[in-house]
Amino acid sequence: MTIRTNYGRVDIEREPLAMHFYDEAGKKVLSSMSQEPLAPWLSRVPLPTRLLGGWSQVMPQAPALYAPFTFMVGAPVNLQFPATFWVGNMLASTSTGIEYRLTDIEEVTVADNQLSLRVGTSDPSGRTARVTVSADENSSFKVSVRIDRILQEVPLVSASFDAAPDEAFRGFGGRRNKIDQRNEAFLNWAEEFSQTPEQLEPLIGNNFGDAYQFPTGPQGAYYIQSLFISDQGYGFLLDRDELSHWRMASDRDDAWRVEVAGGELDFLVVPGDAKHAVSQLSGINGRHRVPPRWSLGPMLSETIQEFTDTPENYTAKVMESLDQIDQLELPITAFAFEGWVGTKETGAFDDIIQRLREQDIKPVTYYRAFVGQTEDELEEPEVYSEAVSRGYVAQNALGLPYTFGSPLMGGVAALIDFTNPEAFEWWKTRIKKGLAEGSEGFMQDFGEQVQVDMVFHDGSSGIAMHNRNAALFHQATREAFDEFVAENPSREPWFFVRFGNSGRRGSAHYESASWPGDNTADWSRASGIGSVIPDMLNRSVGGAYGFVTEIGGYIDTLGSINSELLIRWANHASLMPVFRQHGGPVNGTPMPWRFDDPEIVEQYRTAMQRHIAAQPLIYRLWQEALKTGIPITRPLWLEFPDDPEAGRQDQQFMLGSDVLVAPVVSPGTEGRDVYFPSGCWRHPETSETVHGPQTKFILTAIDELPYFFRCGTRPFPVPKNGF
Repeated sequence: MTIRTNYGRVDIEREPLAMHFYDEAGKKVLSSMSQEPLAPWLSRVPLPTRLLGGWSQVMPQAPALYAPFTFMVGAPVNLQFPATFWVGNMLASTSTGIEYRLTDIEEVTVADNQLSLRVGTSDPSGRTARVTVSADENSSFKVSVRIDRILQEVPLVSASFDAAPDEAFRGFGGRRNKIDQRNEAFLNWAEEFSQTPEQLEPLIGNNFGDAYQFPTGPQGAYYIQSLFISDQGYGFLLDRDELSHWRMASDRDDAWRVEVAGGELDFLVVPGDAKHAVSQLSGINGRHRVPPRWSLGPMLSETIQEFTDTPENYTAKVMESLDQIDQLELPITAFAFEGWVGTKETGAFDDIIQRLREQDIKPVTYYRAFVGQTEDELEEPEVYSEAVSRGYVAQNALGLPYTFGSPLMGGVAALIDFTNPEAFEWWKTRIKKGLAEGSEGFMQDFGEQVQVDMVFHDGSSGIAMHNRNAALFHQATREAFDEFVAENPSREPWFFVRFGNSGRRGSAHYESASWPGDNTADWSRASGIGSVIPDMLNRSVGGAYGFVTEIGGYIDTLGSINSELLIRWANHASLMPVFRQHGGPVNGTPMPWRFDDPEIVEQYRTAMQRHIAAQPLIYRLWQEALKTGIPITRPLWLEFPDDPEAGRQDQQFMLGSDVLVAPVVSPGTEGRDVYFPSGCWRHPETSETVHGPQTKFILTAIDELPYFFRCGTRPFPVPKNGF
């Protein structure tokens, strides 16, 4: 049996069930795992697929039955953090029971280029499954599996596929551990993380590797995407929101497997080369829309020092920053003040808005997905009681508000239920009120706090809503923006998010941009400056290419960053889509003038000027990305698919197709090794010319950046002091 289109075909075998996907040239690009001569069932012992993040690295993986499609009869076990900073994170996750396979096709129905199959199973109770295969949007093939329910619960359904030797699996959203997830096993469950090996070494030793993050392990991510690009000529999108577990040639070299919580599985396969797959999958998932130009200029943020700031001293810091921006004539186009509620308490909010307008700087404030019974400067105090009393928050099984310990380390919180139409409209009213008061943009925070036992207005469980909450959260803000702009056409609001997910119309469809979330203020590969480029590249191929860097990081429990890290990070960010400095909750924002060294200000200015010079190119690439899905900042594997060494580079990127960028991400060094793909490359500031392919050490002063244009292309203006 065959589903045939002008972009490829799917062949389906009847006995036993198997599927093979081909591209338009007739090349086989993906095959379901062959039915192995094993027992018809496998008892899964209750070993955790995930325990305290990185601790799962020293635990054996739960066994799995590799067959084209399987399901389990049994029960899930999911334990989460109920409080602390990591509310909603998965502490441990597994399923126990007996795993069965789908066997032979028993009945076939054909209609409108869709095959509907009734398939037998190895379940001795006689349970069957329904499988549909069809042509779908954006040159994709869709496969759906539904396990017939009898009495016992079906906690998971899986699909397994052949893996070619050394096949690369690239994407999966904002993961920082690597840009090829081969040999990795992980959950797709958006989570908080913060701690790096350096911070934890006194407690856990140096046993987990330089990509380890506590408590999620090396693969933790705020912004998850259940999609990837294979170098074998296809792209894959899991079109489900539930908790999923991926084994990417991790427990066997010749196969990969995805498991989804529950008895339903939907996925899309796009045959074609990498750029084609990126384009088609991002078109299904959604893409970051073109932003207002003001958001692409240098942005500063005055963060809240959670344990020491009062409304009065926070207001004073904001005023001091505006004074310094003015006196130093810094080319700032946007200024974020997270503690805007505190400035309202001091009566300074309107004055700050007016002053920013006079300095031609756009005001950016802060909103979050939960309401808290806490005293902080991030949320108006009446919001918690209003949301809870009106039933706008997620509930527990008894129909009462589901409360949890605030991730901001104090008080009680509740999660806004965006499936409730009244809550959805209430949120839009809040956003439009913020815009009317003078904000031009918002930092949209949190949302990952969904617990598996929450109950939502539309009947969804927490296990289904946890990842989906991102798209609903950002959709509400997007609709508020659209309605506000319809009445105020001269306004160009913009918002950026931390929490994201994928799917048909995933969260990228609604967002303006996204930031990596709580980088640590250090050089670490896990979550410091060394984590930023992999995170950016992995999410960019899924449509989330509007990357907002976080210069200086956020988590600063080990102390303030030094000037070397600040300036290296500013140069590191200067050719990324959005240039934004942040600060930490303990030591505050490391504004360049707070180092009491005029040279630091000038070095920072150079990075800002480079970003300004690149802005026309970034804007043009963003316009193209919205049409094509090909990201603004690109992994080298996407531009040089036949170059294995290029495919291994995770600390370099391409800005468009003609600019090679290789920031310095190590301390105390005079430069770095740069890999140059085939061709001629020229540095526009030093005129150094290199012919690839080769790796060469490039000398780089603190205030410089290794970046090279293809010879013969026109570079943007060279930044200099006073530019």
